[in-house]
Amino acid sequence: MSATAVAMAIGLAVVVLHIVACVTVGHLFTTPRRVAPAALPVDAHNDVQRVEFAARVDGTPLAAWYVRAPRAKSAVIFVHGRDGCRGDELRSDTFRLAQRMVAHGMSVVMLDLRGHGESGNARITFGKRESRDVLGAVDFLLARGYLPKQIGVLGASMGGASAIVAAADEPAIGAIVTDSSFACLHELLRVKFTMLTRLPNYCLSGALLVARILTGEDLVRQSPLECMKRVRGRAAMVIHSADDPFVPVEHAHQLAAAGHARKWITAGARHLSSFRTVGHEYDDVVGLFFAQHLRAVNVMPASVNDAARPSRSVRLQSLHYTNHVGGSLAGKAGSRPART
Repeated sequence: MSATAVAMAIGLAVVVLHIVACVTVGHLFTTPRRVAPAALPVDAHNDVQRVEFAARVDGTPLAAWYVRAPRAKSAVIFVHGRDGCRGDELRSDTFRLAQRMVAHGMSVVMLDLRGHGESGNARITFGKRESRDVLGAVDFLLARGYLPKQIGVLGASMGGASAIVAAADEPAIGAIVTDSSFACLHELLRVKFTMLTRLPNYCLSGALLVARILTGEDLVRQSPLECMKRVRGRAAMVIHSADDPFVPVEHAHQLAAAGHARKWITAGARHLSSFRTVGHEYDDVVGLFFAQHLRAVNVMPASVNDAARPSRSVRLQSLHYTNHVGGSLAGKAGSRPART
């Protein structure tokens, strides 16, 4: 075999390997890993209803838990990230946080995104189509008498991106909190692609092309940062771990600046670790944020354990904090001041 033929054979093999690598990454990149929701706490079965409803636009069937607060006219939707499920939105049992919302007079919908938990099959689009699931939950709440502008969304990681996109399209969403969300998917992948796949960066464009073919969506243009600008004027809080190894904290700074949002950078060192790092303080801060901005009524009964009730100092700190648009939640236990 001549040197030219050998060179051509090697070149063809490289091209084939490149195509195979791109197809494999594009497929894995958009394929969710289903995790079944954990069993509810024993004492919660009478308070939680399993419900089903359809996503807006395309009607994808969705499953959720509905935790209703008595006489509530406001509600918060919990949205998990990739490979998550309802009840595990923050990589930890979030039913405690849901109970805090109910104690403040807000109902809660804990949603399984498409392709996850018990919802219908779908590929991952990193917030583009998942935002329709959030909007389906909004429709579910509006149909039950909850008021526009008194519906909030707490989104984790990809769920945060979904929340931002949904809020940009739906004025009935009155407040959002994101935790560990990315600001721009393409920028995140450009920086983290080799770490995630062990492939050279020049494979990224091919993998994204395959993802576009598989999903029908141009993921390069998936930018919660641009959508966040359209949410300006509504209550928003951005939470992030300072040393998140997967989504760099700079994404939080960009989102907060774009949406004129409040910002809370915790001392966590893992992706989605703030909830575990600061413990009940997370419940206090996020619960009060939604209660204040969704005009919820505090219906916390006297029998509730004091550990589940925000202390007076936390209430005062939170009220002071919410008066500083674009500010940081600094000086609190387990937290560090956010960089500006």
